[in-house]
Amino acid sequence: MLESATAHGESETVFLLFPPALVPVIDIFRVLGNFEEYYDVAALDALEERLAKSMNSQLAKGIVSDALLLAFGLRRERREPVAYGRPEARRGTADEGRLIDLLAACGRRDFDQAERVAASLSVAHSKPLVALAYDVARRLEAAGLTLDMPVPCRAVSANTPASNEVQIERTRGRSDLRLVSDG
Repeated sequence: MLESATAHGESETVFLLFPPALVPVIDIFRVLGNFEEYYDVAALDALEERLAKSMNSQLAKGIVSDALLLAFGLRRERREPVAYGRPEARRGTADEGRLIDLLAACGRRDFDQAERVAASLSVAHSKPLVALAYDVARRLEAAGLTLDMPVPCRAVSANTPASNEVQIERTRGRSDLRLVSDG
């Protein structure tokens, strides 16, 4: 679970670099985040069509429906909106990393961990969100998308040259950052 993104005692912006296989999963929520802002039903239809390319269309509709409930629940239970990255990009936000961790914990049926992850998302009430995340995780599993935990990803600093990456070592209850350099 990603808890902080501070290196060398200074605060800096850190983005996650998701493995390519995770991008379609987080894109579900990115598109839904845009839907919440503009209420564009065509965006939901396009998301369902995109998902239906790799799974049964009814399953795709179910995933979008359950994810929409989770996205609305997150919006309602947080003071600040969830920070989403750009659709189809591997580069993501800490909130997106926590959301993926929440789904992974629910998929493993580790509800204690899921509640800790939900709490790290700064929600007022974690139990309803864990239940909603479990519904999404079950649908993803039915589609053959199982999320392992900890979710493998890298963190890339906005202030670090592209040749350097910050690797997140994620274990139960803490995250350690270390700089990995090419040169």
